[in-house]
Amino acid sequence: MSRLEVKRLDSPLARNTGRHDSPAEEEQPREQEPETPSRSKPRPAVEASKPRLASVPQAPPDPAAPSSDPLAGLPDPPALNESLELLSTRLPTSLRRSLSEFTGALRTRDGERVSQKSLPEQEVLAILIWLAGSAQDPQAVARLAAALDAYRARRYAAAAEALRPG
Repeated sequence: MSRLEVKRLDSPLARNTGRHDSPAEEEQPREQEPETPSRSKPRPAVEASKPRLASVPQAPPDPAAPSSDPLAGLPDPPALNESLELLSTRLPTSLRRSLSEFTGALRTRDGERVSQKSLPEQEVLAILIWLAGSAQDPQAVARLAAALDAYRARRYAAAAEALRPG
C-alpha cells in the first residue's frame, strides 16, 4: 500500500500565513530548497503579473504633486485572511441591478467569461465600499457627504416631479 505525502498546499492563505517575518523576506529566492525536475520555473510574464502585497513599503506620496493614480489616497484593502461578515440590507432595485451589471461587466472585460467563483458579486460590493475611502480621512468623509446630499436631493426632486400634476 503506497502512502501519499502532501508537500505543498496551493492556497493563497497557506502561502501567506506567517512563514516570513517581512514581505522583503518573501520576495527573496529560496536557496535552501533544491530545484526538482517536477517543478517548472514560472515564466517571466507570469511573475510580472503576480499581484504585489499591499503591505510592501512605499515612499509616501508628495501631497503637493498631482497623482496620476486615482486610487493613490485609498487605504490598503482588507487582508485575504480577514473574516467575512454577512451584510443584509435593502437596496433600491435599480442599484441592486447596477451591482449585478457591474459584476457582469467586470467578469467579461477581457473578452472571456470569468466564473462567479473567480469574481463574486460580494467582492464587487466590497470594492465599491473600499473606494469610498477611510472614515478617518476628512476629505473622504466630505466627498461621501457631498455624494449623500446629491443622492438624496435628486431622489427627492424626482419624487416631487412625479407628484406634480401634469
